[in-house]
Amino acid sequence: MSKKTIDKKTIELFKRCLVILLPPEDLTVREWADKYRVLSTESSKEPGKFETARTPYMVEIYERVTENQVRQMTLMMAAQLAKSEFIINIFGRYVHLDPCPMLLVQPTDDMAAAFSKERLDPAIRESKILTKLIKEFKGVRKGGDTVLHKVFKGGFIASVGTNSPSKLAARPIRLAFMDEVDRYAKSSGDEGSPISLVKKRLTTFSDVSKCIITGTPTIKGISEVEEEYKNSSQAEWNLACPHCKALQPLKFSNLKWKEDDPQSVVMKCEKCGKTATEKEWKRNNQGTGVWIHKYPLEKGHLGYHLSALASVFRTWSDIVKEFLEVKGDKQKLKAFINTVLAETWEDELTAKIDYEKLYKRRIKYKADLPADVVLLTVGIDVQNDWLAIEVVGWAPNATYGIEYKVINGNLEEQLIWDELDTYLSKEFYFEGNVHSLGIFGGCIDTGGNHTQRVYDFVSTHQHKRIIGIKGQGGDFVPVNNGFRETKGKGRTSRIQLLSVGVNALKDITYGSLKINDKNVKGYMYYPSNYGRGYDKEYFMSLTAEVKSYKNKKVEWIKIRDRNEALDCRNYATVLHYVFNIDLLELAKLSKEQLRELSIRGKLKSR
Repeated sequence: MSKKTIDKKTIELFKRCLVILLPPEDLTVREWADKYRVLSTESSKEPGKFETARTPYMVEIYERVTENQVRQMTLMMAAQLAKSEFIINIFGRYVHLDPCPMLLVQPTDDMAAAFSKERLDPAIRESKILTKLIKEFKGVRKGGDTVLHKVFKGGFIASVGTNSPSKLAARPIRLAFMDEVDRYAKSSGDEGSPISLVKKRLTTFSDVSKCIITGTPTIKGISEVEEEYKNSSQAEWNLACPHCKALQPLKFSNLKWKEDDPQSVVMKCEKCGKTATEKEWKRNNQGTGVWIHKYPLEKGHLGYHLSALASVFRTWSDIVKEFLEVKGDKQKLKAFINTVLAETWEDELTAKIDYEKLYKRRIKYKADLPADVVLLTVGIDVQNDWLAIEVVGWAPNATYGIEYKVINGNLEEQLIWDELDTYLSKEFYFEGNVHSLGIFGGCIDTGGNHTQRVYDFVSTHQHKRIIGIKGQGGDFVPVNNGFRETKGKGRTSRIQLLSVGVNALKDITYGSLKINDKNVKGYMYYPSNYGRGYDKEYFMSLTAEVKSYKNKKVEWIKIRDRNEALDCRNYATVLHYVFNIDLLELAKLSKEQLRELSIRGKLKSR
């Protein structure tokens, strides 16, 4: 072996030894991310080298998270403001420079798996240092990686959902990431609050542990992220007025625009009263921006509140446009307040609605259908020995009760179902008896004691857009909570069963019932015409529940036994959230086209 060869090998050995002997880099999360992080095409619309300065409002957050005093950070922020990237970058920095056991908590196991596959895996793959440090195995291996458990020298990251209490109460951890905490289960099995469970797991590493809580807020008084934020330093992002230089937070209430013209939006200064454009406020990449902490002496728990008005990815005109589109729909407006403005929704406890006033405000219709009705839907509630049915007429700015009907009979016999079938084929006429509409579709409850009979009926009427539904409670369950194929025992007929959020539906119905001005979108009309079914008993049933909060949970409480009219109206509403019906577009169609749509479910090609 030549001396030259020996020298080369010796040099390489010395180099390796020097690398081993060198102390690890002392980098903040910002410094680490800017040096080592690469964004993938799957997770970012701006793939490539990560730059913290791209989102100026995140710079302080990145720099301070590694401060020794900081035990917790709470980010109460709008959606799509780089909260997930913040979690990933902390993870990457600690895997590389200070490995330890970590826990990532999502609302459900499925969401935890999705975050791991769609966000963590690409981040590991694109950042060479993480690829090197984290061994990736296919399948499940003892001591190796799975989707929900990634191992590296000196630590691991376990991803769990709050629907798995045993996983939350397992071994000690040093870093905890709790994402979208307002979507967490209120209690993880019999173990108690998921947030409390996770915090208990930090006690072993108490003096060096860190807890990162992120999320968009929901309802005032029960929002978990809001409660955590209130216990923090409570920082707000401030920009200087382009005119008087006074620092102030960006508030939606200070935006001004010409009617129905989002492009004209400007922001009014709280101090001098002058207005300026978004470009003027955000000049030099929000160079005047600074976080102002309400409680600056709180060093252990830093909290940050940020709305989408500060976003570098959305414009104010886009935000105003969205507001104008949703302001007439309570559920959509609620989502806007939560996910765009990052504010809690002040949900009113629903006081008892005066059914007498609703009864007295009925009007006489000139025909089956008022002139502006463009669509009919039906809601069917199944009782032990009768069916309650309501046909609802939909117009661009109002709803109309068309007919409320009860069909009595033995639900285990075919006769009552034949009668329902006949009724669903009924046509309702406009004034003049020339033009009519059929029932476009509707929903029927599958709960109760006659589930199989309902399944049988739905299986033969799905082509008529009659949907079997199963209600699901919960604070944040959407109206359309998804379909699943199901069938009854011993039967071959299958149906697409729709899960619906009953609390959301009740919010929609009660929100409309509270509208007293006929000029406000969503006003509910009812006929006084004889035989339509809208008597006092109907309105007592429609207003048979009130909303309350108990143990941070929304509860709807019956104040009267009979509530089937409320159920029928809720079920008739569901179709809008299944078919994404645009009533303004339907209003452009002729009466002939509307009838064709109501019967066939679609228009013929012309």
